[in-house]
Amino acid sequence: MKKLFCFCILVALFCCFSCKSRKYDNLPATLAELCRQIDNNPKNSDLYQQRAEYYYENRQINEALVDILHAIKLNDNISKYYVTLADIYLAKNETDLVEEMLNKAISIDNSNDAYLKLAELFLYQYMYKECDETLEKAIRLKNYNPKAFLTKAILLKETGDTIGWLRMMQLVIDQDPREVLAYTDLACFFQDKLDPIAINYYKNALEITPNDKILNYNLGKLYQDLGKMAWEIDNLDEANYYLNLAKEQYQNLITLDPNSYPAFNNLGYIALNFEDNYYEAVRLFSKAIEIDSLYDHAWCNRGITYEYLEEWSLARADFLQCKKINPNNEKAIIELNRLDNKKK
Repeated sequence: MKKLFCFCILVALFCCFSCKSRKYDNLPATLAELCRQIDNNPKNSDLYQQRAEYYYENRQINEALVDILHAIKLNDNISKYYVTLADIYLAKNETDLVEEMLNKAISIDNSNDAYLKLAELFLYQYMYKECDETLEKAIRLKNYNPKAFLTKAILLKETGDTIGWLRMMQLVIDQDPREVLAYTDLACFFQDKLDPIAINYYKNALEITPNDKILNYNLGKLYQDLGKMAWEIDNLDEANYYLNLAKEQYQNLITLDPNSYPAFNNLGYIALNFEDNYYEAVRLFSKAIEIDSLYDHAWCNRGITYEYLEEWSLARADFLQCKKINPNNEKAIIELNRLDNKKK
């Protein structure tokens, strides 16, 4: 009888252990492991902070708040806990508490991360003087500080100092050659001016994030616009050079994203305007419409192509559909009026 009693206890213990080990099976692996560690070490404040960061990164803000408050209850003298809490309060749009928590973190150990986040908060609130002063404190603490210089660059841009912004962005790249945002912002700046220097910035960004669809599209559009500009001044060799690069770039984008209707539309635009390849243009515009039937530019462009092919009824139908989608599409309105005048 005694042996049977011991056996029953062992079975009960085994079942209890088995249930505990399985209760997190439906959670993501990282979260499940943190939960198990917390079960084994319920007084370890760092584990609660780590799980709070996990919840924060996965937009489970209420769960993150519970965990970080518990971490602070266990140990209220660690600055990174207050930085995490500040992030959570910012996600809840409680900006007064954000500033309070960051200042608490700074009072504990003069945290560089806390200074950076406080500067970002001031920038977000258009408190430019306070932002600049806080950044200077962060930079004095740590001269190699690409995040601080990036925030400083954004501050300079927002306050209208374009030359200062350009210099600061270059400093960011010098300190962190893998800062995609710096390359992207510089590329967009020079693309707006149709300056070919933007190409190198896009290429540098794409070396770091080669599958970024927006960067791939923007580089293709830059090549296309540079080709168009060269075409308009009869520099045909340069025009063809850039237009071929644009086609290659759009094809790369389509390989990444077969449903990139702007890429198909722009390939059609090149076929129509620079190659006189009307049937290929119709095919490409039709593909863009097939992917997104509400993309009014493709309807309008296909209508123009049908005009070149003297398919007047098809052209008119496309212009009408374009106007139905976007009544303010000026090109479609002009082309419809032209067709009506031709009919008269």
